[in-house]
Amino acid sequence: MRNDVGATIVLAEDESDLRAVYAECLRRSGYTVWEAADGAEATAMVHAHKPDLLLLDLWMPILNGLEVLEQIRGDRGAVGLKVVMLTHQRDADTRLEGFALGASAYWTKDISLLELSSKIESLLDSPQT
Repeated sequence: MRNDVGATIVLAEDESDLRAVYAECLRRSGYTVWEAADGAEATAMVHAHKPDLLLLDLWMPILNGLEVLEQIRGDRGAVGLKVVMLTHQRDADTRLEGFALGASAYWTKDISLLELSSKIESLLDSPQT
């Protein structure tokens, strides 16, 4: 799968091995990817790079994914940013909290790399709600 639009993604994942795998997959799909290892770094990268999408782990050091989401949704510079919560957490309450804070999607980490790339492409092609 190839993305020729040149979309940009901030990938926030504290597990370095998993972050490397996701980043490589996304780069091979044609995306520009900036990698963040914690919530504070993710927030700074969103402000600095104005990406099209934030792929956001829920449990990270410094700021967790929900705290990051709350901060960026309060920032006018991040209007239109699509945010995907990507986590091992499966409970409905956490998912609902993510959506209430403005997440565009909520996917679990058992997703295949092919499905991840395909879903991101579809999400980026869809109009902002």
